[in-house]
Amino acid sequence: MRALTLVADRKIELRDVAAPPRPAPGEVQIGIRAVGLNHLDVWGWRGMAFAKRKLPLVVGVEAAGEVVAIGPPSRASQPATGSAGIKIGDRVVAYGALTCDNCKACREGRDNLCENVGGIMGFHVDGFARDRLNMPARLVIPVPAGVSLRDAACAPVAFATVQHMLFDNAKLEPGETILVQAGGSGIGSAAIKMAKAIGCTVITTVGDDDKAAKVKALGADHVINYRTERFEGVVRKLTGKRGVDVAFEHVGPETFNGSLLCLKRGGRLVTCGSTSGQSTTINLFQLYLQQYRIFGSFGASLRNVRESLAKMATGITPVIDTEVSLAEFERGLARLESRQVFGKIIVTFQ
Repeated sequence: MRALTLVADRKIELRDVAAPPRPAPGEVQIGIRAVGLNHLDVWGWRGMAFAKRKLPLVVGVEAAGEVVAIGPPSRASQPATGSAGIKIGDRVVAYGALTCDNCKACREGRDNLCENVGGIMGFHVDGFARDRLNMPARLVIPVPAGVSLRDAACAPVAFATVQHMLFDNAKLEPGETILVQAGGSGIGSAAIKMAKAIGCTVITTVGDDDKAAKVKALGADHVINYRTERFEGVVRKLTGKRGVDVAFEHVGPETFNGSLLCLKRGGRLVTCGSTSGQSTTINLFQLYLQQYRIFGSFGASLRNVRESLAKMATGITPVIDTEVSLAEFERGLARLESRQVFGKIIVTFQ
């Protein structure tokens, strides 16, 4: 079968690899139909895996497909894990962190804090960008009727990450004001849609006027071109110097301290990324005097993936920038790195 394989830093090849064996007890075999690209893929492509890994490595951290085979039942596929009842032909997504299902965090449904995680697929261990793969049934989630596999491929990372950031960590409430950095990105556009769906006022930043029109069409109330205006000053003016309730961060050093300045007293900043660099400094006096709350957020839980798919079923769907074929995977990564992308890039399997 085909597999997109990282063979060296910044070198990906489409290779023929052995097909997976029949699923073991408690496993299902998935035929992959669509893979969503993320900055996590770019980090892996650049060799920023933060952990030991062996090359060659199959890439892809989130995907959607169809169940093509099912292994014998085991305790791992009982109803308590939410994966019972899966049948051949079902459309599904899979959770990309190989969690233990036994530690305190897993038992409490905080899967992204698993104490014994075996790695992130496509980053530390072989990922989803291949024709077929076997997965533990407990990590497989059905796709609701009416949700396309193209959209569903965005649920495990892009949508679920935003769901976890906004509602588990920042506790965003209806009627609040939120600053969404880089509103044209995959997660930025999802954050705009989710925040507007509960009646929030959304202020967002973009890098060009074309993106400004597009985020306005998504529902953003105020759009700031950070290349021509200082977003901190504009946000303070828009809020009558009060500041926003929540700042949605994922850019890093270029915007982090500016996002803090945009918060009201007691405001919350939630961050899941650092695409502009890994380190910054903050004013500790400002931090405690203003009583800011800062949340680091990575990944999502299985519950968050289900919540994301449920939102898609109601019409809150991801923004798709580009679809590329399996053979064009590197073109998709290059577009993601270019900052010209608006929304998500999807790799389709024919």
